[in-house]
Amino acid sequence: MPHPPPCTSPPQVHGMQYARSTARRLWLSLALLLVWLPVTSPADESLQTEYRVKAAFLYNFARFTTWPELPAGEFTLCVLGSDALGEQLDTLLDKTVHERQLRVIHLNSTTRLDQCQLVFVGRSYAHKLRTVMSALRDRPVLTVSEIDDFISSGGMIGFRLIDNKVRFEINTAAASSAGLSISSKLLTLATTIRSGN
Repeated sequence: MPHPPPCTSPPQVHGMQYARSTARRLWLSLALLLVWLPVTSPADESLQTEYRVKAAFLYNFARFTTWPELPAGEFTLCVLGSDALGEQLDTLLDKTVHERQLRVIHLNSTTRLDQCQLVFVGRSYAHKLRTVMSALRDRPVLTVSEIDDFISSGGMIGFRLIDNKVRFEINTAAASSAGLSISSKLLTLATTIRSGN
């Protein structure tokens, strides 16, 4: 009698297993950032480390967020008013986000925010925060900042320094109103989750 053919899994099963494995690795990389990359002294090195960690988080925030629709070809991360972070973001230029090439652009006004999928608002824009948030209201744009009480102002993810380590808080209500969905894996790492107004 002929031997039965070897059992094989459907291609989609392998694809799902790969996706789950990739998600686990990304989640682990985020968790390790919280544990292994504290902000250390001296001051110059401390600031560089802080922004290196923030740049890595921004990349993973994009990976762990779902947009209702994305333009073909590129994923655009925009920076408003933070040269220190901008230097660290250069290390991400060979990365992809949701199968799109990551592009980083530095803005000095709110006029081109419609080109962005993720906007980081630096401290130097604190006095213009209301204008920024108004320009982005209900747009499918992930907003992230290091400005104090950012999520209370309608922002989606706010960085904080706790025990000299970079942490973050999330406003899921703001993300949801813009049509964005933030992964539960990311929510488990947040220090604060704001789910209502």
